[in-house]
Amino acid sequence: MRIVASLSDYSIIQTEKTPAVGVTRGYSGKFAVPIPGGASVSLDSTSYLSPIDGGDVSSLANASLLTQYPMYSHVVFNSLLLPADIAALDTAAVFTTTGDVTRAMVGTSPNTVAVLAQNSKVAPARPGVLISDTIDITLMTLGAGADEFLVNWTLMDLSNTDDVSSDYGMTLGLNTPAERLLAETSPTPSGFTVYLSHDDGATYSAVTRLTPKDMGSMGTLIRIAFVNTGSTTRYLSNYSILF
Repeated sequence: MRIVASLSDYSIIQTEKTPAVGVTRGYSGKFAVPIPGGASVSLDSTSYLSPIDGGDVSSLANASLLTQYPMYSHVVFNSLLLPADIAALDTAAVFTTTGDVTRAMVGTSPNTVAVLAQNSKVAPARPGVLISDTIDITLMTLGAGADEFLVNWTLMDLSNTDDVSSDYGMTLGLNTPAERLLAETSPTPSGFTVYLSHDDGATYSAVTRLTPKDMGSMGTLIRIAFVNTGSTTRYLSNYSILF
């Protein structure tokens, strides 16, 4: 399921089925809020996206996701909707596994957080990298930490058409506004890898979406890293970590 909301005031406009991969829809003046796969949420006239305070749609959806995996007790998430969500990304972080620095675009509105395509015109090639700030789970785990995690994320493709107004040649009389387009894409495209750290980024391990990952030891300081070695910029819509 996908929620469509207004960019002007974050009010919920409608819900729609998640389109098939590759299907493009116009979202001018709007943005999309994908519900994490496997989760469900009921909407009514009192439903809201902001603030994120436990009763909002994102919190309820991730609580629903957690119930699908009863072996886990906690979920932390980032819906990348509000300034506080963007602030939870560490744009100065270094992916310690390879030494690559952050290469990402952090937009000022939803659906605009991008993990850039790899720059293969330099040597060595520089992948797109986006890393979260530290997520401290000490209190949630009563100091014990966790060693097994389950990670979920959603990607979409974003494009814009040109604003065209012409009185010349073959385009005479053409007057079309710029349009913001979103296309559903696979969460696991070629060249896009997600990594998890439970030692504050000292080491990372690759994770598979919605597949348990045993880190081999207990840890309390979590980071998630998105690394793009593909030729297409990927737009991140949300991520969740169960433990």
